[in-house]
Amino acid sequence: MIKSNPLRGICRRHFRLIAIKSNPLRGILRRSFLLIICLLHLSLSAYAEWLPEKSNRLVNDYSGMLTAEQAQTLEQRLVAFNDSTSNQVLIVITPTIGGDDEDAAAQRIGQAWGVGQEEFDNGVVILIKSKTEEENWGAVAIATGYGVEGALPDIFCKRIIENQMLGALGDGEYYRALTKALDVMLPVLAGEYSYAQYKKDRNRRGAIAGLIAIAVLVAIIVFVARYAKNHPDQWNNNGGSSSGGGMLFGGPIGGTWRGGYSSGGGFGGFGGFGGGSFGGGGASGRF
Repeated sequence: MIKSNPLRGICRRHFRLIAIKSNPLRGILRRSFLLIICLLHLSLSAYAEWLPEKSNRLVNDYSGMLTAEQAQTLEQRLVAFNDSTSNQVLIVITPTIGGDDEDAAAQRIGQAWGVGQEEFDNGVVILIKSKTEEENWGAVAIATGYGVEGALPDIFCKRIIENQMLGALGDGEYYRALTKALDVMLPVLAGEYSYAQYKKDRNRRGAIAGLIAIAVLVAIIVFVARYAKNHPDQWNNNGGSSSGGGMLFGGPIGGTWRGGYSSGGGFGGFGGFGGGSFGGGGASGRF
């Protein structure tokens, strides 16, 4: 057996200490690198660990942005929709997402809670990160299960967020934003409406609004021309302007599409999530 030489080990440690002392920058860089690795590990651990506690409700407002009546109305509507179609839509409003990305957070909730039926993967998560005093920004994400990605493609989810939700959320009207989103989303999930019809309806409303705006402008020009012709003295005394009243002009048609799906109250409680899976479909936006 070959015996080790203890003097050899002592010398090796001695020369290593000399090398470190002779190059202090090396030690500083080494410690800095280890510190960065530790901080990165802690940050990633915090991201991975954020997840709201699972409940047995479809509407979960951890930020207190909905009144009790509003939350109950949404809950009854979504429970009735689940009972009639088996599609599950989960709403989560939270003041924090733990520093995570809103898309990833919505996907994680859907997967961990098992939103949707296991055999159909027909779940949808609407996650809203509310504004707070510490973070003066909000975010909304829609995550779709595998089985509803065809009915709600990513571009459609993006349109729902931009056209139905962001404006109301920016005004602090969370209930209105959710109601407008569900007015579009639920009929689509029930097979009563499609993305193609949605685009066609919005284009038609845009064209009608444009025509009405043109008609109003023409009416104003005609009225002013006739008034100037019939009252030349008064027109000249007013410096070429008219301050007469009595005109009522209708503005362009606004609002959003209202779907045909509706639900009333009096339904039983939610029976629980069915174990649906999520694969990354959906979209998000910030306000």
